[in-house]
Amino acid sequence: MIALDEALTSDHRGRGPRPAGPPSRTHMSTAANRPNRSSLDLKSAELATIAALTALRYPPQQLKVHIKGALTAGCSPEEIMEVILQTALYAGLPAAFDAMALAEEPFRAHAGRSQG
Repeated sequence: MIALDEALTSDHRGRGPRPAGPPSRTHMSTAANRPNRSSLDLKSAELATIAALTALRYPPQQLKVHIKGALTAGCSPEEIMEVILQTALYAGLPAAFDAMALAEEPFRAHAGRSQG
């Protein structure tokens, strides 16, 4: 597993160290990119992200993107809802209710693809 300081100081694409100075937002996003990680499978990573975004009440579009990603990675709607419910214990019911409402659209779209 790559240490955070290593992730922030090298680009992990064979091009050597990143330029000196504080890490940019783009680099921090790139450093957290899934292809560079191997300890956590994509399904688990998406579920962890859904839990974090639910707790943070992050911008709704990001939560929808990760719910769709979790469904694509093989998570069931039931697994996603269970993660949201588990998050409610720590983040509160309003955050969980918001996440549940946001999940309806991706769940419907996923169900439509599964049936058709």
